[in-house]
Amino acid sequence: MDYYKKKTKSDYEKYIKTEELLTLQKPEQDLSCQDELTFQTIHQIAELHFKLMIQYIHIAHEHMTNGEVDAATDQIRRVNMHLDHLPNVFDMVKVISPNDYHTIRLALGQGSGQDSPGFNEVLRLGPTLWEPFDQILQTHHLTPLAIHQQPEAHPSLFNLMQSMIRFDENFQSFRHQHLQLVRRMIGLQTNSLKGIPAQMLEKGVKYEFYPKLWESICALTDWTGSSYDTKPLE
Repeated sequence: MDYYKKKTKSDYEKYIKTEELLTLQKPEQDLSCQDELTFQTIHQIAELHFKLMIQYIHIAHEHMTNGEVDAATDQIRRVNMHLDHLPNVFDMVKVISPNDYHTIRLALGQGSGQDSPGFNEVLRLGPTLWEPFDQILQTHHLTPLAIHQQPEAHPSLFNLMQSMIRFDENFQSFRHQHLQLVRRMIGLQTNSLKGIPAQMLEKGVKYEFYPKLWESICALTDWTGSSYDTKPLE
């Protein structure tokens, strides 16, 4: 990366801190294999995505606490944009052969993607949005089912609820995609570097941030189904 170590830096380089940023990866001579740079860079990119998501979740929580529904929705939509993009980021890991992946893995010590501070903070923060959302519902004397039944009467709350559902769905999808990546690179019938069975990841895929929102969709189906008498098509 010598081409970044120039005597005169542009304002762009100073602001973005390109020189510092590009020294955060192993130097070429220390790589266990060429694709270790790919592995390390992709995971660093992911941590930056998580950093932004964490900021947006905090801001959304503040807006919801203040009853600012539309502003909260905008922040959660930002989170969803990152979750839409993250699977493609991790897809780039698949250019690494499983054999080289194991070479890189041995350089991790007991490191694991499950130790990602960004991922774990999003996992912790996601459910915290339920309490301020529930408070908004109570203030308006509404339930998720009532909003589903008349979305046109409560458009802002409906959009917020849909954004939260999408956040939950996207995070579950991201965890499933990561599970598939693990399956492809090391298999599921094996242990992590900490001795934890890789199959344990499957349990996390089913974890929900907002189970009451998912229940309300079932309740709407039951309510709709009981409101008319269906007959077979002739």
